[in-house]
Amino acid sequence: MKVSDYIIRRLEEHGVRDVFLLSGGGMMHLLDSLFRSKSIHPWCNLHEQASSICASAYAQATGRLGVCMVTSGPGATNAVTGAADAWMDSEPVLVLSGQAKTSDLVGDRGVRQCGSQEVNITAMMRPVTKYAVSVTDKTLVKYHLDKAVYLATHGRKGTVWVEVPLDIQGAQVEESELVEFDPAAEGLITDSSVSDEDIGEILEMLRAAKRPAILVGKGVLFGGVGAQIRELCHALQIPALATWRAKMVFADDDEFYFGHPGSPGPRYPNWIVQTCDFLLTIGARLNPAITAFQESHFACRAKHVMVDIDSNEIAKLHMDFAKTVVCDAADFVPRLCQRAAGMGPLNTGDWLRFCRAAKAAYPASQEIQPKPQVQTNLYRFARELSKCTRGDDVIVQSPTGRACTVIGLAYERKEGQVEIGSMSLGSMGFAIPGAIGACIACGKRRTITLDGDGSLQHNLQELALIRGYGLPVKLFIVNNNGYSSISVMQDNHFQSRYAGCGPESGVFLCDGKKLADLYGLNYYAIHGDDEIAPVVQQTMADDEPVLCEIFADRTFDEIPKAASRLNPDGSMSSSVLEDLYPFLPKEETEKWLRMGENA
Repeated sequence: MKVSDYIIRRLEEHGVRDVFLLSGGGMMHLLDSLFRSKSIHPWCNLHEQASSICASAYAQATGRLGVCMVTSGPGATNAVTGAADAWMDSEPVLVLSGQAKTSDLVGDRGVRQCGSQEVNITAMMRPVTKYAVSVTDKTLVKYHLDKAVYLATHGRKGTVWVEVPLDIQGAQVEESELVEFDPAAEGLITDSSVSDEDIGEILEMLRAAKRPAILVGKGVLFGGVGAQIRELCHALQIPALATWRAKMVFADDDEFYFGHPGSPGPRYPNWIVQTCDFLLTIGARLNPAITAFQESHFACRAKHVMVDIDSNEIAKLHMDFAKTVVCDAADFVPRLCQRAAGMGPLNTGDWLRFCRAAKAAYPASQEIQPKPQVQTNLYRFARELSKCTRGDDVIVQSPTGRACTVIGLAYERKEGQVEIGSMSLGSMGFAIPGAIGACIACGKRRTITLDGDGSLQHNLQELALIRGYGLPVKLFIVNNNGYSSISVMQDNHFQSRYAGCGPESGVFLCDGKKLADLYGLNYYAIHGDDEIAPVVQQTMADDEPVLCEIFADRTFDEIPKAASRLNPDGSMSSSVLEDLYPFLPKEETEKWLRMGENA
C-alpha cells in the first residue's frame, strides 16, 4: 500500500470526514489519495491561512478533530496562524503538510535550503503545537499519525503537525511492518480524577457561603458537562457566569445566568464576581481580559476555588486561592453533581435578587457611547439580530475590533446555538474561514458572522467558497472606513495622531457592494438606526448567502471596559472590574457594591 493511501485510510478510521486544503506539488500523493477517498470530503480553500482557520473553527464548533492539508514551504508557513490559534484556544487540530524529498533536506549541511520549497516547519511549530514531527521513516507513519491524533484529542487539546516528505508519501509499505503507538507505554494516560476529600471540602465552602457563584470556562464545553452545570445551578440556585469561550453553556434568558465578567464586559457580572463570597471557577484559565490585568484583585471578597486540567494555568496566576484542583472538568463536574444531589436549594434568595436587579439595570446594549454617534448604533443592531436568529443557528464572532465586542456584549444567545471565535490569538481574517469551517462542521446550518471592513480584507478570497459551495452564511460587515480599535487607541493615547487606521493615514478598503457583486452574494446595507430592523429582517429572511454592510462611526467604543481614571489630585490609576469606563458616579457604583455585599 502507498503511504499516502494509508494515511487517508487511517484518518477515515479515526472518524475524519472533512479536510480543508489548498493543493500543491509538495503534497501531491496525499492530495491524490484524499480525492480518491469515499468518506472524506475535501474542501478547497484559496489560501492556506484560511485552511488552518477552517480546521480550527471546525474543531471548536463540534469538539471533533479538525484537519487541514497544505503543501511545503509557503503553504506550510501560511498555515501557521490558524494552527497557533487552535493551540492557544485548545482546539483539536491536525495539520498535514508536504515536504521535499528526504534526500534533499538540509539536515546538518549548514546551508539554508536544499530541497524545492524546503523550510523546517516542524522546528517552527514545536512551540505552538502539542506534537510536531517529520515522518522520515515510512514504517513510523502509523505511530506518528496515531500519536498526533491522540495528543490532539486527549488531555488539554491542541494542535498537532505531521510533515510527510514526498518520497515517503509515495513509498510502498506493508501494514505488518508499521510500528504501533501505545499511549500507556509512553506514560500518556494519566489519572485526572478528583478525590472525595476535595469534593467534600468544596461543598462545605459552598454550603457556608451566602453569596456563591460559579464561573465556567471552555473546559466545561470540552468535557461535555454543560448540561450538568446548568442543572446544578438551577437545583442549588447559584448564579452562573461564563467566559466568552463558554457562553454556549447557557442561554442568555436562563434565570440563573449572569453573563461574562471581564473587560470589555457588562457591569453586572463584574459586580457579581467582585461581591460574591465564594467563587468556583471550572475550566477557565482566567486570562488578563477576564481579570482586567489585576489578578490579585479578581474575586477579592471571595473564597476562590479553581479547577483546571493544566496545573501551569493555575500556577501562573497571582491569586490567593482557597483551594485548587488539577482535574479535567469532564471528571470533576459529574462527581460534584453526584455529591451535591441531596443538598437542595441554598439560601440565596437575597443574593439572586441583587444579581437580577443589577442585570436588569445595566444591560450592555443600553450603555451610552462617550462620543456622539451619527451612524448605526452597533449594540442596537446586535439586539435586533438576536430577534431574527433561530436556536439552530451558528454564530461566528470576529475576534477583532468592534465586531468582536458587539456580538460579545449585546447579542442575546438562544439555547441550542453554537457560538465560536478566536479569543486568544485574535487574528484579523478569522471571520470568513471561521464561518466556513463552523458551517460545514455543523451540517451546513445557517451561520451568522459579524466582521470589520479591515479584518474582512485578510481572507476575502474565501467568499468564493461561500457561493461556490452554496453555504448559508450571513456575513455582516461593520464599515467604519478603517480600523476602529486602532483609531480609538490613537484618540485616547496619541492626541488623535492617526497612523495606519484609515484613508487619511494610508489605509484604503474596497467597496462592499462591488465586493458582493464580484463574488455573487446578495447585498444589503444599513446606514442608520432606522434601517436596522427592516434590513436585518430582510437579510435573515432566507438561507441564501448574503453580505450586509453596516455603516458605523469609527469612534464607536467597546464599552464598558477597563481604562485609566484621572484622580482628583491629578494622578492616574487603572480602573478595576467593579468600576469600568464610562465611569458611573462614584456614589452609584458604591451603592451597588454595598447592595451586593449585604445581599
